Amino acid sequence: MVGLIDHENHITTQWFKNEGDAIILVGKIGGELGGSHYVKVCHGLKIGPPPHVDLPHEIKIQSAVRDLIREGLVKSAHDCSEGGLAVALAECCFNPEELFGAKIALNADDTFATTVLFNESQSRIVISVTPANLDNTILMLRERDVPFQQLGEVGGDQLRIQVSGEKFIWPIADLYDDWWNAIRRLVEGDSSAERIPSL
Repeated sequence: MVGLIDHENHITTQWFKNEGDAIILVGKIGGELGGSHYVKVCHGLKIGPPPHVDLPHEIKIQSAVRDLIREGLVKSAHDCSEGGLAVALAECCFNPEELFGAKIALNADDTFATTVLFNESQSRIVISVTPANLDNTILMLRERDVPFQQLGEVGGDQLRIQVSGEKFIWPIADLYDDWWNAIRRLVEGDSSAERIPSL
């Protein structure tokens, strides 16, 4: 996909930038595991309907995040496509200049943790903003009637997620090693190359 960016200041990478920045999920938690990477990797299956795409809703989400970026409020932005929310959060921690951890608390009612963490429902973007820009970011999202959830903050050397009464902790260095070396290990025939860290 090719897009036109009006100003170089609007170029927004997926990586967290600073300790203490707030992390927000723009869009809904989602719950569609059909056709997901999780089902393929963990169960060896390619089953279920793919995630539903609501184009008007997608445009609403994308437009809101684009405008937040143009207002200079967003430090990072990353979609939740392949692998779902947990994978997106992990990838956000892999800043090439400095690895960051994150502390996350998800409100997901009684939904199973694996469904929350690894569903690939559409129209979801993880963003980070400075504490100083948090109120204005929330205000803009509310004014546009865009669903969102404040997830936590950047910090530490672990990805810590609390969801559905369960807590998960992954050292960022280990996640980064799995991510960075995945292709090499796959080529070399390492059976652990394509896996999701055990919960």
